[in-house]
Amino acid sequence: MRDFQKLDPTALKAFYYAAESLNFTKAAEMAALTQSGISQHISKLESQIGASLFLRANRKLSLTEAGRTLRVFAESYLDQLDSLFEVLGGQMQELKGLVRYAMPGSCLMTPHFPQLLVNRESFFAGIDLDIQICHSEEVVDLLLAGQIDFGFITKTIGHKEIISEKFANEEYVLVANQEKSLRFDGPHELREKNFINYPGMDLIFNNWQATYFSKSQWQDLTNFAIRGRINSLDGAITMVTHGVGLGVFPRHCVAGPLSRKELFAYKGPALKQNENPIYIIQLANKFPTARVRKVLDSFWEMKS
Repeated sequence: MRDFQKLDPTALKAFYYAAESLNFTKAAEMAALTQSGISQHISKLESQIGASLFLRANRKLSLTEAGRTLRVFAESYLDQLDSLFEVLGGQMQELKGLVRYAMPGSCLMTPHFPQLLVNRESFFAGIDLDIQICHSEEVVDLLLAGQIDFGFITKTIGHKEIISEKFANEEYVLVANQEKSLRFDGPHELREKNFINYPGMDLIFNNWQATYFSKSQWQDLTNFAIRGRINSLDGAITMVTHGVGLGVFPRHCVAGPLSRKELFAYKGPALKQNENPIYIIQLANKFPTARVRKVLDSFWEMKS
């Protein structure tokens, strides 16, 4: 027979918020408990488990190995509990709570993000959104660390803890503010050009090269003269528009400047179709809550 007395949801909630904040005072506020209540619940859990959950040194808290293991379980358990009550609450009850996701800056500039905000106003206005803009590698790190519910990335990934589903395609273009700047004969002459660099540009540059050059001809971005660095996609486009250097961007991000002839795109002969996938990623072992599924469904409906 299962011993249901071993699982105290309140103790688990107290531990989870303490593990998140590493501060019992903040945990008490987040869990709507007293600080002594947080301490008592954690002591009870440590007694049941037979292991310490926190290390206390120099007035700072950190998780033990047992604490890290329990934190993963607690987050999954509380998420599933939220999902259960959301489902049992029925369709007439408005979904509420926070949904966290991250994406590269290029994804922010697609039509999908504005459409999500329109859908939110009409269908899930009670859901709060916490969105981070960062390059694909950081999105993966945030997901694995449990700091986001899902993410968008612009690279393929083979990780046993992550589910990756193709969402859309984007085309990458090499652009300059003058057509003559895009005249070169092969990748070696391209190395004589000046470039702008921004987070994630190396991945996009390699995907662009794969369209026009054989792999043996590829050049590493570090081999080029970088005349400008900036941690903003919009800022990088502005620098290219003002002639600081060349840049590679998703076409939809520079469609306006291209149509106004403020920028020009390289039109060399392509070796393959210029289509680069955008993926939605989630943790394989974590069932999303109803509110997360609602936001994800909104994105998938845009695709269909």
